[in-house]
Amino acid sequence: MGSFTIQLTEKPDVMLKRAEKLAKSHGVKFKHNGKLGSFSHLGVNGTFKITRNKLEVNYTKPLFITDSMVETQIKKILA
Repeated sequence: MGSFTIQLTEKPDVMLKRAEKLAKSHGVKFKHNGKLGSFSHLGVNGTFKITRNKLEVNYTKPLFITDSMVETQIKKILA
């Protein structure tokens, strides 16, 4: 299991709307309620929580995928 935190540089609702569109275009299952959410794609599953200006992400992944690969792709969608 991996985890990391991202400093948000835009309003959470703006980021989530953009992330939702981008995730959908890449076949990622992406759900949220504005503060909590989840995602799933190709064996990578995760949850996230927004608190103030931070996004906390937790995920699980297959062994053959590196943490840096997962974090890079998640950041492309969520950050």
